[in-house]
Amino acid sequence: MADSPINITSAFKAVDIQSFRNTTRDITFDVYLKISDDNIAHVFSKSTGLDYKRLAQYIHKGVKELFIKTEDVPAYEEFVARTADLIFNDSKTTQEKKIATLLNMTEQNMAEIFVQHNISEETAENTKKVVTNYVNLMMESPKTVAIILKLVSHGEYLYYHSIAVAIFSMFIAKASGQFNQRTLEIVGMGGFIHDIGTTQISKEISCSPMELTPAQWKEMRNHPKLGLQMIENTPNIPDEVRYIVYQHHEEPSGHGYPNGLHGPVIYYPAKIVSLADAFSALISKRPFRPAYTIEQAIHILQSETGKYDRELVKILASIFSKSDIGSRAA
Repeated sequence: MADSPINITSAFKAVDIQSFRNTTRDITFDVYLKISDDNIAHVFSKSTGLDYKRLAQYIHKGVKELFIKTEDVPAYEEFVARTADLIFNDSKTTQEKKIATLLNMTEQNMAEIFVQHNISEETAENTKKVVTNYVNLMMESPKTVAIILKLVSHGEYLYYHSIAVAIFSMFIAKASGQFNQRTLEIVGMGGFIHDIGTTQISKEISCSPMELTPAQWKEMRNHPKLGLQMIENTPNIPDEVRYIVYQHHEEPSGHGYPNGLHGPVIYYPAKIVSLADAFSALISKRPFRPAYTIEQAIHILQSETGKYDRELVKILASIFSKSDIGSRAA
């Protein structure tokens, strides 16, 4: 919530709100929003940093400018020149700083995705960049990606779930041996945005603290179609990602939704994201049940015959039997 309005004077300078995209959370100056010709309100503090959700909401509502104090112009210029991309890809950046920067990039990207009714080309391009960084980091240091899972596991569920599904999907795809760099990025992007359709469903249902009623489940099952509609006019999103968003709740048995597709017809990367989606949900604490352990979750997935691709379930089980990713992610 904004602080009490303060009078605009020559001590303030207008800056492009877009300049705060692709930046880290930490700022060394305060930021203000114009609320009338005579007043501005303090919206982002150097003590608490940027709030990506509010920033995304301002952009979505058409805000073009924010304000900073004139004395803070040098600090602002230094801040926007040092983008999150530059920090992350700098060979001198420490692993801890890389993790923090990638999480900043991810959170900002997720915040933008979750306020848009149709995903913009720029947001789609930023999603590709974020996913590419995850793929590169996974190739370079899988344990580092597992640390990221641990760090975000106590945050907002939809934010954590999106990251977790993307990461688990990429691990499964890589372990299958059937994916190159580009297709890993496709799977990762599909994992990140697989549930965007839920943003078009009432919070009462999508964020319900209780098990959904049959009527609520009926509405919830619209989210793959709603997700597809959100991205169908975005050229920067590959068709393969659209297939994942639309088919990630189809089941080999033919009992899935929205179209009841059978095993061979379902897009293979969509099967991967489907499994990663279920696995992430099982090992997450929910308002209506505690989190399952890694072992319990895999046992549940193995027992649900026809719901998930059996070979992929075997691959998932092998991933956690050969590494400490599970202990880090749990």
